[in-house]
Formats: sequence, C-alpha cells, structure tokens
Amino acid sequence: MTINRENDLAIGQDSPLYHIRQFFDAIQRTTDEYLFVVDLSSGLTLLSNNFVEEFNLQSNVITDIDSLLMENIYPDDQERYAESIHNILIEKVSDTYELEFRLLNQDGDYGWAECRGFISHDKDGNEIMRTGVVSRLDKRRHADDVTGLLNRFSLSRALRQELSSPDSHGAVVSVGLDNFHVISETYGYHFADIAMKQIAQNISNVLPPDVNLYKLDGDQFALMLPDAMPEEIEIIFASIQLCMREIRNVEDTIYCTASAGAAFYPTDADDEITILKYAEAAMEIARQQGRDRIVFFSQETYDRWRYDTSMQSLMQNCIARGCEDFFLCFQPQVDAKNGHLIGAEALLRWRDKDGSIIAPMQFIPMLEKSRMIIPVGHWIVEQAFAVCKEWQEYMPDFQMSINISLYQLEEHMFYPFVKDCLDRYGLRPETITFELTESQSVSDWEFVNRQFNQFHQLGIKIAMDDFGTGYSSLGFLKNFSCNLIKIDRLFVQDILTGAFDQNLVKYTIMLCHSIGMEVCIEGVEEEEAYIFLRDECKADIIQGFYFGRPERKQVFLRRLKSLKRKTG
Repeated sequence: MTINRENDLAIGQDSPLYHIRQFFDAIQRTTDEYLFVVDLSSGLTLLSNNFVEEFNLQSNVITDIDSLLMENIYPDDQERYAESIHNILIEKVSDTYELEFRLLNQDGDYGWAECRGFISHDKDGNEIMRTGVVSRLDKRRHADDVTGLLNRFSLSRALRQELSSPDSHGAVVSVGLDNFHVISETYGYHFADIAMKQIAQNISNVLPPDVNLYKLDGDQFALMLPDAMPEEIEIIFASIQLCMREIRNVEDTIYCTASAGAAFYPTDADDEITILKYAEAAMEIARQQGRDRIVFFSQETYDRWRYDTSMQSLMQNCIARGCEDFFLCFQPQVDAKNGHLIGAEALLRWRDKDGSIIAPMQFIPMLEKSRMIIPVGHWIVEQAFAVCKEWQEYMPDFQMSINISLYQLEEHMFYPFVKDCLDRYGLRPETITFELTESQSVSDWEFVNRQFNQFHQLGIKIAMDDFGTGYSSLGFLKNFSCNLIKIDRLFVQDILTGAFDQNLVKYTIMLCHSIGMEVCIEGVEEEEAYIFLRDECKADIIQGFYFGRPERKQVFLRRLKSLKRKTG
C-alpha cells in the first residue's frame, strides 16, 4: 500500500509531531503494535504505517484518532471507551491510561485490543502531546507459554509469506496427540505441561534443521514443509511416531500416539486459512480411522467428512429439540407355523430438514460412535412402549422388539428408565424383546449378561441380532444368555438354491432349539423361502418383505384394525 504524505505538510515546524517524526519512523519499524502521537494543540495525529494499513487510510496524519477508533470499536464497548477518554482529556484524572475493547479487524471480526497511553507536558506544565500504543491481544503473543514454540498466528504469517511466492509448493502437516487429556486427568495438569514440553522437544529433534514446529490449540502441533513430497512426509511422521512413544514420569512410562493430516499447497489450496483448515480436517479423519496414522487430504474424503460432521450437528440439534425429526417404523413379525402376525420390530428413521428420509446406515453408526444413541435410545424405548400398549388394545399379546446398543447398556440410568416406562404405561414385560445390535463387538460378555439379567428378571426377553455375521457366532451362543436368535438375511438370499445356506440355517435352528432358544429369520421376501424355512427348518418367527415392509404407525395400525375385524 502506498501511503500519501501530502498531509504531512499540515504538521508545522512548531508542532511536537515535527520534532519527533524521525524518531517515530525509527520506532515503528521495530514493533508490530499500532502507534499514534497526538498534538493536543492542533488535534493532528501521527499514525504508524501498520495503523494506516489496518484501517485502510490514505495518510499517516489524521485529525481525530478517537473518532477513527470509535467507528471500529464493538458497539457495546464504545460508551466505556468514550468515558475513559473523557476522564483522561477533560477530567484529567491521570496522565496515563490503559483500557481494553473489542476492535474490528480486516477480516470483519471483532477481537480484543488494548490501548495504553501517556499525556506529556511542557516545562510550564501545559499538556502538549498524547502518545499511545494499540495492541491486538489475540496477536500479541506469538509463542506458546508451555512449549515456547511459535503459535498459530506465527504459522499463519509464515505460511502467508510462503504462499506469496508464485513458485512455492509444499505441505502443511497438522499433528494431534491421541487422548492426551487422559494424561492430564491421570497425572495432573502440572505433569501434563511437562509432558507436552517433552513431546515438543522430541518432535523438534527429529525434524529437518530448516523446519519449524508450531504449537496450535490444545494438543495440536503443526509444521510447514516447503517442497515436500508425500513420501518425505510419511518418513517424517514415522520419526514423530517413534520419538513420542514414551513420556517418562518419575515412576511410570506413559505411552502416547499421534494422528496427523497433511494438505499440499497450491494443489489443495493456495491461501493459508484454507490450507490449515484442510490439514486439520485430514488429521480429524485420521483420528476417526483409528488414530496413530497420517491421512493426506483429498476433496472426496473431505466432502464426506464434512457431510458426516454436518449430519452429526443436525442430529445434535434434533435431539435438543426432543428428537422431533426422528420417527419409528414397524416391520411385521409373524409366527412361522401359520403366518399370523404376532408383533413388530421398531426401526428408527430420520427425516432431514428438507423432508427427505435418510437411510439408517447413514446415521445410526454415527449415533453409536458419538454415543448420541443414549438419549435417542431413551426416546425409542418411550415411543415403542407407548405404541405397544396402544396396539395391545387390538391384539392383547402384541410383541414389540426394540434394538439396544452396547452404549445404552453401559449407561447406569437405562435400567431404571426402562422400569419406569413399564410402570407408567402398564405394559407387561413379557411382550417386550430387546435386540442386542453389534454383538460381534462385545468383549466383556460377563458385563453384558449382568446388565441383561436385570431385564430378564423383569420379564423382558433378550435377542441376539444379526446372528451369523460375526467371527464367533457359536461362541456367542455359549456366552450370551438370551431367549432368541435372529439369523441375518445374508443366509436367506440363496436359501432355495444353496445347499450350504440351507444346511447352515437348518442345523443352526436345531442347535438353538436344543438349548431352549427360539429363532427369528430376517429378510424373507418370497413365499418359497418362507415355506422352506417353515417346513424344513422349523423356524419360529419370520420377518421380511414377504409379510410386510417397515411401516409408519398409522399404516401398521390399519393392519391391526383389519385383523381385529376378521377375528372379531
């Protein structure tokens, strides 16, 4: 920016500004803070060059510094600023002043700033000059207090300078410590600071000599690697992984891992804000993929991650509004012997803000992973119990199956909540079945059985969902105390043509019957398959499109009313 010096002519030779001009020019070259000097006799103000650039002015000399600042101060802080200046210049409370306020920056955001100043006098005691310094508090500290490393602001400035060269290319790598908060909670914040400092030093030691390590927010670091290729970055990250495997305490050795994301400039982005955002997003994706790894940014993966993140945010908002965008569908379950309706499985559905229905496989895993399934699970149980009680007016023994995740079992309030719902709705527990989803993920069967035993004692039946899809399904039969096994639809698809599937289903059902368990077959879509499962395999319960797709409450209710008319 070219600064107009024509207004400098307004500074007369008798003005204090005229005599300090050369000294002022020298001082402004040595600081990033914004400087100003006011000639109190003329009202003219001399500004440092960075002040002029920050506020997009045309000259170093203006007539009213306070009006300039007031226009850019956050509205709620303007009265406080005006009062402070009044006390200084009019009431003459003190010759020095220091005040803080939020100031607009070039990005259009307000950030905290501090203004410090001094009123100087001539030999006769007359006020002649007001000097001041405006500091942006969010930018004043360029280094991290704990590690001593340069911070995010310094990285942004270095990256901006790097990107200003038309031939620059390289990468930014964001490194996040995995579960570092556990160290803080276990050993205390003092040790966590020592550990963070040690990790910072260890990482710095394995980096190339010309590469700076920067400390970002929380447990994050970053480095800028000009001219780097993916292979070089992988080698550097491997060195980082090795150097931070052990954090030594007086009594213990603590193990810590890191996840990293890398984004390349100018290929992925050509401005510092976007390239940093992409690197940090890639790091979060690395954490989601299992931690202790590096992920290179790709637009496809980033778009999918952003979609998942936005979905998660939408679900959080939905839950905060009482799960108003969720609803239940009900898929009929029939007695395999005669095809008569005996109950239904309650299935969660979600309506997006635009009215479209989102596929369960798109959002249910996210509910599980984020543990939002816990509040949503309460809502499902409440709704399903209410519907079951209502439908038992048409079919007194109507059975309702409800999916339950491991995370819900771990929640100590789940059992009392279920018991309270049974009491409030006057529902017979034996008409309810809880289906354990993701059973192949169970590692502590003793805990699971202990939790489900409480429900057994109430009279609620327990089922294992998707039997046959795990690696140890027969082991599950031994370990899991349940009433019913649901054989996955995978084994029904070729039941009419595949001898293997026929024998597997047939003998699994025989085995389950021999140990007192019932069997429900999912995914039955054809009459021939139903007949085979009924007559040859002796299945107990059938569920599938042949007897009905998942239906909204109102649609399913018409089915019940029709059955009652026929049997009434």
